[in-house]
Amino acid sequence: MEIDVIIPLYKPGKELFTLLDKLGSQSVPVHEIILLNTEEKYFEQLIYGTRFLEKYQNIKVYHVSKREFDHGGTRRIGVKKSSADVFVMMTQDAMPSDDRLIEKLTEPLREKVAVSYARQLPTADCAPVECYTRDFNYPAQSRIKSAEDLKTLGIKALFCSNVCAAYRREIYEELGGFVKHTIFNEDMIYAAKAVEAGYAIAYAADARVVHSHNYT
Repeated sequence: MEIDVIIPLYKPGKELFTLLDKLGSQSVPVHEIILLNTEEKYFEQLIYGTRFLEKYQNIKVYHVSKREFDHGGTRRIGVKKSSADVFVMMTQDAMPSDDRLIEKLTEPLREKVAVSYARQLPTADCAPVECYTRDFNYPAQSRIKSAEDLKTLGIKALFCSNVCAAYRREIYEELGGFVKHTIFNEDMIYAAKAVEAGYAIAYAADARVVHSHNYT
C-alpha cells in the first residue's frame, strides 16, 4: 500500500526541514511528499543554497499564488497530484512526535473507516487555555465515530482535523473529495459527508503530532 503526504505551505521556515526529516524516518515509509506552496518566492528563499531537491528525492513541489489558494480547492489539487491508496494531509507546523506517526495513523483505515486523524499535543510554550483545548479535543483514548454517535456527541461526532489526517482514496473519490471552495473546515465538511454516506471517522490517539497556537 502506497502512502503519500500532502502539505500546504505558506512562508515556510527551517522547521520544514525537520518535518521532512521526521517523515523520512517513519516506521512505515512515505512514498511521496507533495508540497503545495503559496507564493513561489518564499519557498525559493528558504531553499536557496540548501541543495533541497538533491537531499529530498521523493518530494514534489507545486506553487500557487495567494489569490489562487483555497483551503478545500488547493488540497483537492494536491490529492490529484497523488496516486497513492492512502494520502495524509498535514500542515507545515505539525511535527511528528515519533517515528510511528504514519503507522498508527493509517492502522484504523479498514472496513467502513474513511478517515483517521491524529492526536495533537501542545508545544512546550503552550498557554494554559490552549493546553486545555488540546486535552479536550484530543484525549488519550482512541475512538471510532459514526452516525450513531450524533445523538450523544452532536457536532463533535464529525470532528476531524487536517493538521494531520489520513484518507482512503477509494472512499474519497466516491464522495467527491474536499469541497472546492471554503475558507476553513474542509476537513469537517468532508467528515460530515462521509458519516452521512454511512462511513466512520477514526481518532487515532497513538498517532501524535506536536501542534498548538497561543491565540489572543
